[in-house]
Amino acid sequence: MDNVEIKEKILSALKEKVSRQQWEHWFIDFYVKRVEGTHVVFEVGNLFLKGYIEKKFDKVIRKAISEVVGQGATYEIVYAQVVSPDNFEDEIPDNVALVRKKPVLITPLNPKYRFDNFVVDEFNQFVYNLLLEAAKKPGTYNPIFIYSEAGMGKTHLVQAYGNYLLSQNPDLRFAYLTSESFMNELITKLKSGNMEEFRERYRKKIDVLVIDDIQFLAGKKGVQIELFHTFNALYEAGKQIIVCSDRSPKELKDFQDRVISRFQMGVVAQIKTPSQEAMYKIARKVVDDEKADIDDDVLRYVATHIKGSIRILKGAVIKLIAYKSMYGELDISVVKSILRDILTEDVNTSSNGDIIEIVAKMFKTTKDDILSGSRDRNTSLARQVCMYFMVKKYGLSTRKVGEIFNKTHPSVINSVKVVEEKMRNEKDFELLLKTVENELQKSVGKAYS
Repeated sequence: MDNVEIKEKILSALKEKVSRQQWEHWFIDFYVKRVEGTHVVFEVGNLFLKGYIEKKFDKVIRKAISEVVGQGATYEIVYAQVVSPDNFEDEIPDNVALVRKKPVLITPLNPKYRFDNFVVDEFNQFVYNLLLEAAKKPGTYNPIFIYSEAGMGKTHLVQAYGNYLLSQNPDLRFAYLTSESFMNELITKLKSGNMEEFRERYRKKIDVLVIDDIQFLAGKKGVQIELFHTFNALYEAGKQIIVCSDRSPKELKDFQDRVISRFQMGVVAQIKTPSQEAMYKIARKVVDDEKADIDDDVLRYVATHIKGSIRILKGAVIKLIAYKSMYGELDISVVKSILRDILTEDVNTSSNGDIIEIVAKMFKTTKDDILSGSRDRNTSLARQVCMYFMVKKYGLSTRKVGEIFNKTHPSVINSVKVVEEKMRNEKDFELLLKTVENELQKSVGKAYS
């Protein structure tokens, strides 16, 4: 085999050993630089990727090169960075030849997340325009707080924002991380006595900080204190801050008031629930991007019967594409079969009323009492059961259910959890809900196709 063929075989062997998601996320900028006998030199885009891949994929890489090059093969990973992320203030010496620098990433971004491949519709247009404008004019809107239910495209948009910024200015120091990552790193540095290193990193060495899933810091007082001071330091220095959440700032529970006030001092923007037409457009784009062939009637059926989550919709469409490539035939009956766990039937407004009426009858209360703010124990439980059926069996979004009962999004989520827990622990209650479900199927229609 010549050198080119060996390189290709190594990458092919490695690609077979990791998931598609891992490959696209971590190995998109990873290639074989050279092969020296039984020693393979890989190259990646920056120091962070080098360290992460060495730590997480060492065994996989060793196995892949052993298969191609031979037992006992060794490897090393180098990075193409002119300046390392740990020395942001270092200048490039005059005698070093300038090359086209790759972005200085404190944390990696998925290069597939771009503005130009994001489906824009009425439900997400404001957030899309806001981030695109913010990317073109950094610091104009600060801070930015984005919220929506899970799987609505927040991650795509904020990473598209980051990729756009870095394409214009590779020297920009960009950090995208989840609240869990922020907390874990904080705890690690605290235990090792390196808090100053942590503070230096996130208060002085970055230009943009994006924190996702901020709701998971609820009740974490110590982490919130550190976040508050980090927030202040960046804001005072004119650095951009973006926070993402599954609920609005005022709906965040167990957060310090001063932290909430920081979230609200800039622009707060919501990605709303997509329409059926928007869901269809997204499904069609997934098919087009994969260069697949799925009939429009199938895509429209799926878009109509998956409620709310774009992430679930994309996963479903990928599953259909895989089925079509293996078996060739794909119609609505097949779709109903292979997606039966996630497809739901439409429930209209009158059906919502029927659900409440049936539950009220079973719990010996009234529809008016359930819809009121009554705190009576039996009525409250009946209300929670209504929410459970609307969300779990009929696919309504938790925000829509919240509107029906004049409750917050977190309140609906909690109600569903209460019912599920009660079903697990109380057989009589589980049997009662089976009876309710049978009545609902007779009056409202089957929950699943």
